[in-house]
Amino acid sequence: MQPGDLILDKTGEVGVILTEPWLSRDCEPGGEAYPNEEYYLMDVQFWRYVECLATDEVEIISYAQR
Repeated sequence: MQPGDLILDKTGEVGVILTEPWLSRDCEPGGEAYPNEEYYLMDVQFWRYVECLATDEVEIISYAQR
């Protein structure tokens, strides 16, 4: 997943990825999910707001030109 990709979230809304995915702080040493889970977050622009979503919560529907 890269900035500029169009995604579809679990509610059916279309958004644009704004940032490269990063490892959640919960998955780092001392975090609640460490060491059992690993998930990545990214900022997504929807029509009227920006939301931070996990990469496994979205589906890419169109890749940005690379």
